[in-house]
Amino acid sequence: MSPSADTPVRSSHQLLAFGKYYQLPPVTRILITSLCIAIRIAPNEVSIASPEAARLILSAGKRFYKTAFYAAHNSVNLGTWLHYFAFDVLGEVAFSRSFGFLAEGKDLEGAIATIDRSQAYNGIVGQVPWVDHLLRRNPLWKLVPTFDTKNAPITRIALSEMERRKPFDKESEGKLRNDDGRQDLLASLIKGHLKTPEKFTEGDVFAIVHGAIFAGSDSTASTMQSLFWHVLSSPQVHARLVTEIVNAAKAGVLPVTGNISWKEAQQLPYFQACLKEAMRVRPAVGLNITRVVPPEGAEFDGYLIPGGTQVAVNGWVLHRDKRIFGQDADDYRPERWLVDVQEAKRMERYMFQVSTGT
Repeated sequence: MSPSADTPVRSSHQLLAFGKYYQLPPVTRILITSLCIAIRIAPNEVSIASPEAARLILSAGKRFYKTAFYAAHNSVNLGTWLHYFAFDVLGEVAFSRSFGFLAEGKDLEGAIATIDRSQAYNGIVGQVPWVDHLLRRNPLWKLVPTFDTKNAPITRIALSEMERRKPFDKESEGKLRNDDGRQDLLASLIKGHLKTPEKFTEGDVFAIVHGAIFAGSDSTASTMQSLFWHVLSSPQVHARLVTEIVNAAKAGVLPVTGNISWKEAQQLPYFQACLKEAMRVRPAVGLNITRVVPPEGAEFDGYLIPGGTQVAVNGWVLHRDKRIFGQDADDYRPERWLVDVQEAKRMERYMFQVSTGT
């Protein structure tokens, strides 16, 4: 390397044009380039005048990767966009309309952030329920607008959507008037309310549709994030899944364009295996869902548990049990679901990704 390569340069890479080398006249720069093979033009950049270097540095596959100079786009958090997608899809399912998260590219009204805060509260206070009466269920809590749960975005959305369907009558059966008449979740719930209003009240309708968005968006997003992460992290899994989808489209099993129905998706065994495995290694619910042992007590694996004791099975622990899922239970391997039909059914009985019977 030329002796000048070790000469300190005052300029930074961002102020390259003001470096000493670039302050020289063009003829002088040409002479220097002709006489020197390599010249340091910035603290961490060397300009090389060599045919061999050109062939090596600029050829593909030589592991001389492009610098930040070539970065045309910023990286994005795919998990965040999958969360937006989950919200918009559930909006279509529940209310026949998208919430607009994808279109706006942001957490509208802080709905996701509100759910995150509420889930953190539920996870902690849920272990000591009596504390809830001192906090969220305390009448004084409602005096603070930001604390009142009625002001939460999902609550307001659910209430406003119910108002849009009123009056509830058998003519509309809960469907939006002057619309395409789609049978969405809210319409189905209102229809059930009209049949037995004394047993299935408006409050019940609200509770279910609110829960579908509140809990459904989080668990759906979590499952999609797990699926994308594990599939994209394994070239072999990704290649096999893409091949299955492409072949299914060519065979007419899947539509080339448009949405894919649940029934059509069932025709993709490897995709279903990938989905089950994503829910197994990263179940959406990580909390213990507790139950109370009956008065007579219960016995589990030789352990006697007295009546009245709270017990729970944690999905994250159960899904990694090697007695159930094999010695590679810690690994993401969709093929485990395709080896034997009876074995797959046996493993299915121990899938608690969102608990069971909650």
